[in-house]
Amino acid sequence: MVAAASPVKRRNPALIVVAAIGMFLVTIAGLAAYFLWPRGDRLGEMDLRAASPTLAVDLAAGDELNFRLDVTVGTAGGYPNSSSGRSNAVHDELEASKLTVTLSRVDGPGDSTTCGAYDGKATTGSSSSSEVESSGLPLRCTLVAETPGRHTLTARVEWVPEDVREATLEVRRVRSGD
Repeated sequence: MVAAASPVKRRNPALIVVAAIGMFLVTIAGLAAYFLWPRGDRLGEMDLRAASPTLAVDLAAGDELNFRLDVTVGTAGGYPNSSSGRSNAVHDELEASKLTVTLSRVDGPGDSTTCGAYDGKATTGSSSSSEVESSGLPLRCTLVAETPGRHTLTARVEWVPEDVREATLEVRRVRSGD
């Protein structure tokens, strides 16, 4: 007696294409998360439109502070008519703006860092004919606590945009050894 051979199953090429596209999208999402996701624990935020923004932080030696900016800039006059043109012009002005952050202790001098208020990355943004709003702007400024204990963080900004309506600096800590 002759046994009937079972039919050979062929893989559907459409499934292979869908799987490849899925792997590609997962890779892109992972890279975006790596470069845009905030690092460390959120310690607080400072209103950069306040007269003298400060934040008290308790740090260990070697803790690193990173910063993210949420900002809304009015674009009533002197900006391009297109939404992308307005956003690009505002981001150029933010890049030219100088943010200085100082970390100091009561018993010693402080350490400072200065950077632009934009470095080419944003997690979200919107533009209307009257304003550009960007949030989650990771900044290249970092500070490292040299000594443990209570510190005071102060910030100062030299804005290039004329109509900064809102500006909040988020402070995040990466613990030493992480």
